[in-house]
Amino acid sequence: MKQKSLIYSLLLALILSVVSGAGNISAAARNITDIVKVTKPTEIKIGEWKEYQIAITDWTDGDVTDHDFTPVSSDENIIKVIRKTKWVSELHALNKGTATLTVNIGEKFEPYVFTVQVVDDYTVIPETTPAPTPEPTSPVVIKEPTHEEIMSKDIEEYSKQLQLIGKYENKAITSYNELIDLGIKDSTRKTFFLSLNNTVVPNYTKFVSGLKYLKVNNAEIKEIHSHYLAGAKLQLEGMTIMRDSLKTTKINHSKFKAGYNKVGEGVKQLDKAELLLDNYIRKYIK
Repeated sequence: MKQKSLIYSLLLALILSVVSGAGNISAAARNITDIVKVTKPTEIKIGEWKEYQIAITDWTDGDVTDHDFTPVSSDENIIKVIRKTKWVSELHALNKGTATLTVNIGEKFEPYVFTVQVVDDYTVIPETTPAPTPEPTSPVVIKEPTHEEIMSKDIEEYSKQLQLIGKYENKAITSYNELIDLGIKDSTRKTFFLSLNNTVVPNYTKFVSGLKYLKVNNAEIKEIHSHYLAGAKLQLEGMTIMRDSLKTTKINHSKFKAGYNKVGEGVKQLDKAELLLDNYIRKYIK
């Protein structure tokens, strides 16, 4: 029986959900002001500072609280940015002139650009500034995420973790399945052993080791992960037994078969994980 991988089923399902859903892969970048309200000055008197801050107005972007909205000054000799939080900064006016400030939160959004002029005196007398309020330690949330949005984000984060170790799984499974196509006999024993010993088992061991430490954010993903990990462990155990059956010039066929069957037991666990994953995606990713 050929080895099975769950990671590519997961990634394909997530990609398809994005293509068919609201988040089009090819969609044009959005404006930052679609999701936040920006409060900023247009001019500051030399030697003074004013506050720049954002408040979240739309939670449909699940990563909105992960973004850092700190602006970058084009000339810190004119405007120096002092970051207080991801959402609040102080703009200090050092010398007369105009500085361009840019906020960049990633490729999904167009950079937000604004200018601030440093002047000797205000062209418009500013209103009396009220007593300062404590700096916010968290953004102003106007819209709470839905349960579906939270569950969708959880599986997306799980998928991102899998991608970090997926290269080991892919290399091991590709090599293993090539061996199964080759078939085991006296003339292929050495090729089988070397591939299992040098490529398949080492890479799959790294994959299983990484799989043990994946962060799971909810009970449903935990169940998926438990079957995935159980299946991967069985597959690794089976491949190790198969390798050991080929160490000598005489193939231990009964031991080889036992390892092969163990891989099959692992596939059954991965089938359960895949079924649960499919149900999860149908349930939460629209």
